Amino acid sequence: MLNFIISTIAFSLSAYGLNRYFDAQPTSGMRSRAMIVMVTATIISIGAGWTLDQLDGDAQLHKNDPSITEIVKSGDPIQIAKVLAGFN
Repeated sequence: MLNFIISTIAFSLSAYGLNRYFDAQPTSGMRSRAMIVMVTATIISIGAGWTLDQLDGDAQLHKNDPSITEIVKSGDPIQIAKVLAGFN
């Protein structure tokens, strides 16, 4: 949840800052400007979320989870149902 909040704040602040920067520039391409702002703010937001995951330790959380093939080969119907339902 903290990752979502930080990413949202990073997106908003970077979009605001980029719009302010482009307002000061003498450019006229509104459609390309909006696309540049959106893509750049998204990349900054993803970077902020990734950095928070690395600092928080959430990136290593699912490293030791078994793969889908291992679960299917085990034949455990409960584990297979959890994987199919997305509760792994």
